Amino acid sequence: MHAPDWVADELAALASRSASGALQVSGEPGGTIYLSDGCLAFAESPGVPDLGSRLVNSRRLGVDQWRQANRDGHPDACAGDLLMRRGLIDEAEWQALLQSAALDALVALATATATATAEAKAGAVTSFTPQQAHCAGSLLCLDVARAWAHARQEAERLAGYHVDPDARPRLCGPARPRLAFGREAIAVLGQMDGRATVRELAWRNGLALSAVIDWAARLIEDGACTVAGLLPRGQAYADIRWTRPDPAVLRQILAELRQLG
Repeated sequence: MHAPDWVADELAALASRSASGALQVSGEPGGTIYLSDGCLAFAESPGVPDLGSRLVNSRRLGVDQWRQANRDGHPDACAGDLLMRRGLIDEAEWQALLQSAALDALVALATATATATAEAKAGAVTSFTPQQAHCAGSLLCLDVARAWAHARQEAERLAGYHVDPDARPRLCGPARPRLAFGREAIAVLGQMDGRATVRELAWRNGLALSAVIDWAARLIEDGACTVAGLLPRGQAYADIRWTRPDPAVLRQILAELRQLG
């Protein structure tokens, strides 16, 4: 991932003049980077779970609570502001969610721009709309150059695993003792059946796509998981027919991970 970084150049120029607005990045999946006085205010991309999915699918909020906040929040307030006023979420949690979602979107954008073909780069377009703000305002105020550099580094690290978001991970053996996952990962691990894609697992559980890629890669490296079509390093991809995980193996893996978590 050492291609010319035209997004970084554009962000640097906007930050240098303390711009506020929205930078639209074309391509697949594309997305929007919001700036407030030259700082990163938020970023979003259709390729990663959005704020509503992160809150509802993680079961942090009920779907009716999120929908009601969105209905009541337009056009004068953000859904997050209303959730905080109603005591459903505190400012620290909302800010942490904004940062996680924004960085996840930046990783998706950095991956796409770094791996785009020459033809795609030639046709790549960014457009900046001054004063177009995200409803979160300036609650998240990050150095945009550092945030983008972090996203590029994460994109490069994850690309080295060769686990595509559309790959289908499947648990296949007991976890190794050195694996340690938090509680939120356990439900995801139980859904790794060779059918659901990494992207589907992220959306379904309200988690950052980059985190689920990372979990799948670590499980593969430890021999507890494999991915449909993924062969040992140095070999080509092949079509593999999967069956559902052995229930006994699945129970053993989840029991070990609960003890570790």
